[in-house]
Amino acid sequence: MNEVWIFHAEQAQLASGVFSTREQAEAWIRRHGLTGLLTSYPLDEGLYDWAVTHSPFRPKRSEHTTPTFIGRFTSAYRPHEHYRDGRPV
Repeated sequence: MNEVWIFHAEQAQLASGVFSTREQAEAWIRRHGLTGLLTSYPLDEGLYDWAVTHSPFRPKRSEHTTPTFIGRFTSAYRPHEHYRDGRPV
């Protein structure tokens, strides 16, 4: 396994589920009729570092290398899906 699937519910500050497969995550989302975002995250690598290595993102400004920026970083280049009431939108 080189990735996990993390669900972040709408208006939540923290993730509410972590799954080893997308299928398990989607079944849980459907079962509970959840609204939010399901995203694939690499294991053993921060998303910022992954993006610098595997996507077109390159830090261009000094703030792109600050702890705050790196800690809040997210990338649309990772597989992801939006859900409303348990269904993909």
